[in-house]
Amino acid sequence: MKQKQFETEHAVLWTDIQSILQGKSPELAAQLPALYRRLCQCLALSGQRGYSPTLTGYLQNLVFACHKRLYGASTERPLTLRNWLLQEMPRQVRREWRLLALALLGFWGVALALGWLVWIKPHWAYAFMSPQQLQDFQAMYQPGKMKIGRGGSESDVMMFGFYIWNNVSIGFRTFAAGIFGGIPALLSIIFNGMHLGVVASWLGKDPATRETFSAFVITHASFEVTGLLLSGVAGMRLGLSLIAPGRLTRRHAVFAAARAIFPVIVGAAMLTVLAAFVEAFWSASASISPSVKYAVGAGCWVMLIVFFALAGRTRR
Repeated sequence: MKQKQFETEHAVLWTDIQSILQGKSPELAAQLPALYRRLCQCLALSGQRGYSPTLTGYLQNLVFACHKRLYGASTERPLTLRNWLLQEMPRQVRREWRLLALALLGFWGVALALGWLVWIKPHWAYAFMSPQQLQDFQAMYQPGKMKIGRGGSESDVMMFGFYIWNNVSIGFRTFAAGIFGGIPALLSIIFNGMHLGVVASWLGKDPATRETFSAFVITHASFEVTGLLLSGVAGMRLGLSLIAPGRLTRRHAVFAAARAIFPVIVGAAMLTVLAAFVEAFWSASASISPSVKYAVGAGCWVMLIVFFALAGRTRR
């Protein structure tokens, strides 16, 4: 087909697309995806048949403008993160309810079991932690300290950076270890549950540190523990997709699992950063009464449970 005939045959298509892009034909805007596909075919034919660079350049610019209109609208980009957090993340977490139940059992089951054991027989704490570690925790949570929950006199901003590094490293190790069949991710969750159970019971036995420790951890623990559990669920899902890919190849199974679980990783990362912020600027503050911390902490736990139970059940 000669170039002149080609231009005559597709002139109406190009004119309609230009009208849509310029806002002159709003009634045709819904047809832009279909027109865009036809325009891409025109560009491919123009290059294949060796038409003039002027025509090819014109079609390339038109294709670029259509692509920007369809996929590059800057006003829609912030909505992607919001959609991940408010819609996709809670839905995906509910889809993985079996792995979530396993993670909850591994963390809270171990924490409660060891906490009960240390509570009735305190000497068992030395089987899981060294005497020096237990002594450091007791000194850290003594009442009247200027910065509760800290070993020194570091500033809030410095501790915020430390908490981010510490929390993110734990969450990342838990997630990354899941690729090895999911078992290391579960072991990381169990280890953190063991640590919480032993420390909470050890400090809870001492009347001097009981309230200080409880008021310190109740708020930021809601975000930190949730972020850890979500990291573990994501890691276990990747590991299971590698072990049992089903009808897919292992490469494609891991890729599909990674795409599905990505909103969960985004949510876990944001919860971890939020936990570090709360821990540095709220939990460690001695000017806030324990009763206020208890009330806010309980509200955070209830809010997270309700969010993951109800959010994203209706598609927008």
